[in-house]
Amino acid sequence: MSLALHDLLLCCRGLEHDKATERKKEAENFRRLLRSPAVLQELDCASLAKAKVSKQLTWDNVFRFLQHYVQKEMESIQSSRSNVTATTLAIRQKKMAEVCSLIKYFIRYANKRGPRLNCSELLKHVTEVLQSSHCCTAYGENYSSILLKDILTVRKYWCDISQKQCFALSALFSRILHIIFLSINRVLLSRVIHTLVRGCCTQTDAFTDALFVSKVSSHTCRQEKHLPVLEHLVSALNVFLRSAAVNCRMRACRLGEELLPSVLYVWADMRPSAPLKEEIVDFLNLQMCVHHPKGAKTHDTGGAMFPIYSTKLKPQGKLMF
Repeated sequence: MSLALHDLLLCCRGLEHDKATERKKEAENFRRLLRSPAVLQELDCASLAKAKVSKQLTWDNVFRFLQHYVQKEMESIQSSRSNVTATTLAIRQKKMAEVCSLIKYFIRYANKRGPRLNCSELLKHVTEVLQSSHCCTAYGENYSSILLKDILTVRKYWCDISQKQCFALSALFSRILHIIFLSINRVLLSRVIHTLVRGCCTQTDAFTDALFVSKVSSHTCRQEKHLPVLEHLVSALNVFLRSAAVNCRMRACRLGEELLPSVLYVWADMRPSAPLKEEIVDFLNLQMCVHHPKGAKTHDTGGAMFPIYSTKLKPQGKLMF
């Protein structure tokens, strides 16, 4: 092992130290080492060679050290007193932000010259953090941002994401979106859901109502107060419907019939923005197409069993069009 990687290895081991002050010092040293061209070159070469020698340090090995570091910091927060002053709370929040910043810093440096990390390891770590109530409260927003901006934007990682992982992430973020007490930016969560649905629809034909009904439910449409959140969710719904309509037309019809009252409620009672109105009109156009292909009005001619242009839609349709 080269001297540069040896220094990095010592630093990584220091990140697992029991003392918080030592971990903080090593975190600063870790950033400094990552900026070294020699360290980056050595890590790239070792990772490309995929050497299985126990003493060899690769990007994935370093990431495992960072996972232990996050766990140590989380344990430190959990063991701290809950009833503290505003100043102490601010210090804790700053500390949590620094932990996430180090993870983001590492991932961006690893991907700077092309994706170097194992996608499954990345997603496993993100999922574990978000599934833990304590970790999600502390790191949820930052990890959602990392997933959206530093993982889901990389084409190679998308190619490595399995169908099972994609569905699991979609379900996870759906649950997080419905947890009211979490102070996570809901626009960010809706953007993640939109990106995941778009990726799922692009890479797989295995559609399931659970994939999207759980995300744009009647409850969400009626309870959500942030119009940008609804815009991303309805847009994701339209992406899903376009894909599902090709091979699962009746499923797209049923989903549209289920969500139509809530979508009309948003139009009539929530004063939607222009972009959201466009998405709603797009949703209605898609439903007209899947219910009445080529203008078919009866079941015998190819129309849906229950036409979408029902008595519920007529009053709103006159106002909208």
